[in-house]
Amino acid sequence: MARRSTRPPHEPIRATSMWRVDQVFLSRRGLRVEVTCSLVNDRGGLRNLSVTAPTEDPARAVRHAARFIAGQGNVSGARQARVRWAREQAVTEQDALIRDHDLEDEFLDEFEETLAAVRDQQR
Repeated sequence: MARRSTRPPHEPIRATSMWRVDQVFLSRRGLRVEVTCSLVNDRGGLRNLSVTAPTEDPARAVRHAARFIAGQGNVSGARQARVRWAREQAVTEQDALIRDHDLEDEFLDEFEETLAAVRDQQR
């Protein structure tokens, strides 16, 4: 009589996983802005990618980061990504909760343009 396994059936191992940008955090590093993007995948995975932009202008920094992230090749989207300043940059606890909708638009526009260019090159 064969024993029944209580383990769930094996799921195939994915060589790659598609990620999406969930949140974007900005922090000042001297005369530059560091942008950290929090990515999630459909399996519940989480990872962060950081890039230091060669500028102190937050709008240019998020555009720089969007090009970097979209160029990774396995990041599929950034819809509804929230952009805010990192906790250490906030003056009050309320500041840490405030989203910057203008920077969100800058990030999403640049991300979508770069992603479209990457997809065109792959065709």
